[in-house]
Amino acid sequence: MSDHGSPAEAAGAPLPVWLLVRTKPKQERAVVDALAARGIAGYCPRILEPRTHLRAPRGPVPLFPSYVFAHCMLAEKYAAVHYCSGAAGVVRFGDHIATVDESLIAALREREGERGYVEVAPPRRSFARGGRARVVAGPLAGLEGVIERYMPGRDRVQLLLAVVRGVHQVEVDARHVRPT
Repeated sequence: MSDHGSPAEAAGAPLPVWLLVRTKPKQERAVVDALAARGIAGYCPRILEPRTHLRAPRGPVPLFPSYVFAHCMLAEKYAAVHYCSGAAGVVRFGDHIATVDESLIAALREREGERGYVEVAPPRRSFARGGRARVVAGPLAGLEGVIERYMPGRDRVQLLLAVVRGVHQVEVDARHVRPT
């Protein structure tokens, strides 16, 4: 992310920029549609995550909840973006307007591919509830416990560890746990 200002703009040739726009809660799609109605390209990258509980969304969700990107000529369309229906305004850092490099938008779109959303990579290993596991790195290295659950969205494992004064439930980075 950068603030407003580029060499081309300094030379007097204004270029369109990607603005970071904060939306009202759960209004990302509505803001993108409202921007399109105003002739402004909007973009809301989405991600498909495995469901972690019954009330979790079933389809792709915004990668950055409550934020979208708007591509426009800053001087001409700032007010149209800032006061767009469903938007809470263009993000600013003091006097600087938050802009995003074109390369970031291109990289996100490339990751989406034809699907229209970014897919979370499958877990590196499976952790079956009730199975035994050993912590191989970090402050708990060497301890063994029983797997309570695997949390794919955060790539963490919840373990029950028997320590000096009873059984304790801990969350450990999945990279540091090996099933035994």
